[in-house]
Amino acid sequence: MIQRAKGFVKVALVAICLLALSPAAGVQAHAGLEGSEPKPSSWLATSPSEIVLHFDESVSVTFARIKIIDQEGNEIGEFRPTRDASDPSTVRANIDKLGDGTWVVVWRVASADSHPVQGSFAFSVGTSSSDVTALLNGSLSTRHGLNNLFNVIRFVMFAGVLALIGGIGLITFASHAQLTVRTRMSLWGAWALATFASIEALFAYGPHASGVKVYNFTDLSLLSDTMTTTFGQATLLRISLLLAFVLLLMTLELRAKKLWRFGAIGLSFAIAATLSAVGHPSGESLKALSISLDVMHLLAASLWIGALFLIAIDRSNWLHSSMSMLRFSRVAGYSVGIIVATGSIQTLLLIDDPQNLFATEFGQKLSVKVALVGVLIAIGGLSRKTIRKFGPAKLHQSVLVESLIALLVVGITALIVALPPREQASFAPVEVSLSQSGLIADVTVTPARVGAAEIHLVIGSLQGSFAQMTSVTARMALPGKDIPMGPIDLIRTSPNHYSAVVNFAYAGNWNMEFLVKPLPTKTVLFAFEIKVNE
Repeated sequence: MIQRAKGFVKVALVAICLLALSPAAGVQAHAGLEGSEPKPSSWLATSPSEIVLHFDESVSVTFARIKIIDQEGNEIGEFRPTRDASDPSTVRANIDKLGDGTWVVVWRVASADSHPVQGSFAFSVGTSSSDVTALLNGSLSTRHGLNNLFNVIRFVMFAGVLALIGGIGLITFASHAQLTVRTRMSLWGAWALATFASIEALFAYGPHASGVKVYNFTDLSLLSDTMTTTFGQATLLRISLLLAFVLLLMTLELRAKKLWRFGAIGLSFAIAATLSAVGHPSGESLKALSISLDVMHLLAASLWIGALFLIAIDRSNWLHSSMSMLRFSRVAGYSVGIIVATGSIQTLLLIDDPQNLFATEFGQKLSVKVALVGVLIAIGGLSRKTIRKFGPAKLHQSVLVESLIALLVVGITALIVALPPREQASFAPVEVSLSQSGLIADVTVTPARVGAAEIHLVIGSLQGSFAQMTSVTARMALPGKDIPMGPIDLIRTSPNHYSAVVNFAYAGNWNMEFLVKPLPTKTVLFAFEIKVNE
């Protein structure tokens, strides 16, 4: 038994080496918006003719959408962007002419790892602007019913694949065990879950990637577009491999034969690879290595958690044999080692800085998953001692508890794969409103992060009357880096509106000051502190 397990691990390591030798594209998981035209919170004299979005990696525009919303929340147009011919990380869409006022751009594209990402920003045309903060926050809400449905489909698919591969591994390693009707039906059930969930994913991906909130699954209009994407092709391949798996399920009595086992190992690797090809690993700079690690992670999880599902369903069969459970325990021990090793390396590849692990939703959910896996390992250790001391018959309750915790782990995994592992660059403006000496100054800084940023200053009177300024100057400093006050080159774009482009060289708390002269003999100082992020 131990030799078989070691042989399986050797085959897996050879596969990793072969995959790692293949070329990898230099991309990162989940696309992030690096810039746009118009810029967020910018003021334009006339309407732009197009919206241009610059991302930090290549994106797919098969289901991409750009919507324009007015300051009242009304959608005035939806446009299909195209990818720039010379730069696959840039998309652009021609738009209709816009009037004066503030406009919200809501964009949605698919990352290199096939997961849809969405964002929004606002800009103004003319001299007037409106507060659209509520619209910006509302437009970023993407967790509607179809997204939740897709999460459920992904959960069912993961659970089915793990149980199928793990169940096949269990009956292979414990080849002496009896193939009861319940065990056979469990394997067929796992196959059905994996197959039908994959088919549902094929139909649901188009609406999911497009951001459709309600979808009729009898509508096949988006299916042909789905088949042009990596997700569609990988899912179709998985369905084909699962259909080939039927031959193994129909010939379980031959599981001791080498040809049957080679077929089981090959199909298991291929099915796991179709999942990794459309997950976070496919969007990493070390793509081949990351996919290889993920395949190993999935297979090891299958041999542990997937096999555990089969044991829990058919406890009366598997828990009466000490030999079968000891063999499963040994395989699970090897699997845990592989899971910990590959999971740790994957985490380091996915996140920029381990210190930021708890700063993102991805990291928080991953931490919960790791904690649950730790509980599973602890229970597994106790179960192994129980088997050696009292036999497996004492494990009926603990196996059920382990299976329920394992289901939670699979559920969290289904949520994690759709979350960006790194904190996305924020283009949300920092808005400050200051009042002093009968004047009010509205300051907007976009974005408040290292690099170039735009500053907009609008000055008004607290009495509501028009206030003409004699002069306006500005300066900024970073005390934390001993950077003294330096001038900001303001440009007067309208009677009471001033703008500037500055460069934040470092992250930290910057001091900003605006010296306003409403009269030649009067100066009003507006000072505040702004936090600039990396």
